[in-house]
Amino acid sequence: MKEKINFKKFITATNILIIVLFIFYLLDRFLPFPEGYTGYNAWDDDAPPAFNYIFGSCGGLLTEHMAIFGVQYTSGINIYRNFTHMFLHGHILHLIANLVGLYFIGNYAEKRFGWWLAYLMFFVIGFIQGFITDPLYLAIAPGQAEQTMTQMSVGASGGIFGLVGTSLAAIFFDIKSFKKIGLPTIIVAAIYGVLTTYVVSFGWTTLCHNVSLILGLALGTVIILPFYLLKKNKQKQTEVEITE
Repeated sequence: MKEKINFKKFITATNILIIVLFIFYLLDRFLPFPEGYTGYNAWDDDAPPAFNYIFGSCGGLLTEHMAIFGVQYTSGINIYRNFTHMFLHGHILHLIANLVGLYFIGNYAEKRFGWWLAYLMFFVIGFIQGFITDPLYLAIAPGQAEQTMTQMSVGASGGIFGLVGTSLAAIFFDIKSFKKIGLPTIIVAAIYGVLTTYVVSFGWTTLCHNVSLILGLALGTVIILPFYLLKKNKQKQTEVEITE
């Protein structure tokens, strides 16, 4: 007899988020603009119309209201964009890269830390890096001020790199746990990190990912360190009891 497929194992917070991100992409890229709309439009005048429709460069309605747009939206009421920009993606390849990375990295982090802690870290790190990346990049490359302060920022990669950093912090305190990571997860995480940071994009996005990774390492260490010290203390007490 054939074994029944256990579909429940596919119901994870990570996989649900992947579906949500895909739905947001479709809505953002293909929702028609309201009459008289003058906001952001992803249409590429240099590309054939068919290319724009196939690859979703014919929309941008959600981007207009949810993305980070440099100095165009600097009032306090728009702080929510540091959160909502994580649900959007600039094009289909951007989406695919992040969904593949999230599937492997997110599901590993979810199993390691539990879904609520993993995605608390995901959203907190993605939110915080939105405040740090632009000022830091402007300090490093002041000549890129005009480009940086007008460009659009969208994508879940900041949160994903945060999960990578948090997972690395956990492995540092429990090096043996590295053996429990599936080979596909290790390969995809390595390819995702190199591909999205040093191949597809340089400059601002590279800094964004580096900031998220460092935040993940720092916050992951702060969260994991007390549990590590507690575990180490219990092991010492057990050793003392055995020797006595």
